Amino acid sequence: MSIVDFHHHAPLASYVSRLTALGIQAQPGAPFPVWEPADSVRMMDRLGIDLAVLSVASPGFYFGDQTFTTALCRDTNDELTEVVRDADGRFAAVACLPLPSVDAALAEVERVFDRPEFVGVGLLTSYAGSYVGHPKFDGLLETLNDRGAFVHVHPVLPAWWPEGEIPLRPSVLEYLFDSTRLITNLLITDVPRRFPRIRWVFSHCGGAMPVVAPRMVLAEGMPELAAVAPQGVLRGLAAFRYDTALSHTAADLGALLSFIDDTRVVLGTDFPFSSLDEVAERFALLREYLGDAHRSAVLSENARELLGDLGRTR
Repeated sequence: MSIVDFHHHAPLASYVSRLTALGIQAQPGAPFPVWEPADSVRMMDRLGIDLAVLSVASPGFYFGDQTFTTALCRDTNDELTEVVRDADGRFAAVACLPLPSVDAALAEVERVFDRPEFVGVGLLTSYAGSYVGHPKFDGLLETLNDRGAFVHVHPVLPAWWPEGEIPLRPSVLEYLFDSTRLITNLLITDVPRRFPRIRWVFSHCGGAMPVVAPRMVLAEGMPELAAVAPQGVLRGLAAFRYDTALSHTAADLGALLSFIDDTRVVLGTDFPFSSLDEVAERFALLREYLGDAHRSAVLSENARELLGDLGRTR
């Protein structure tokens, strides 16, 4: 059984250095972990993970200067390419895109999408205050749909985060809520029907969506959900896929599997933002929770559909 980790961060030293120079941390109150590719290989060897799909996700790339964003994404993608090439088949990657400029993002898709090191693109939940389902991003989604792209989505600090009101790092609450907002945004803007060939994977079991979904089902008759009504909320949610990063209990993964088929769930570890020991403990709990009924599908089989030959033992 070939095991694939779809939620595996690569906080490249050059990326961290450029953000640190701007006074930007991994999230407010949390520095970036120190990381080298060998750290990931050691983790993977310990847990029996064959392939990690690397992403450089939150806190993102746009901080008010599009020129900076475009250059940072370009350099980061080139460095990711080299990391994957040097890893003897242990890594793949998703490309970062310099949104909110759709023109710049389309140019980067054209530049790197067909590199064998990239299996798709990584998006954040929102850019400059607009969620990915906003009509301004339709041109990008159309291109990704035409290419049948694999898209991994990671939450980011929302534009209206009430800093100081709740003294917790935003990853504890806000990241979960922002994933939930984006998924709702995509349903309301009818993205699954309009762009059916995009293969979406959402982080952390979709945030709070496993708990929110029943409430949305009760609201299906509301005019705001008119775009969702023909298929229903649950069928709309089943158009997406979800990773297990930080999600291994009945309260999160169990709630998701109560209305999502296990073919729509893939492994995620959140390394190195979670330490090796933390990942190992959660991985053991995840394997135990999945049991014989779901373990093979979530850890291995679903990767074949998303990644083809890369989802097999390298």
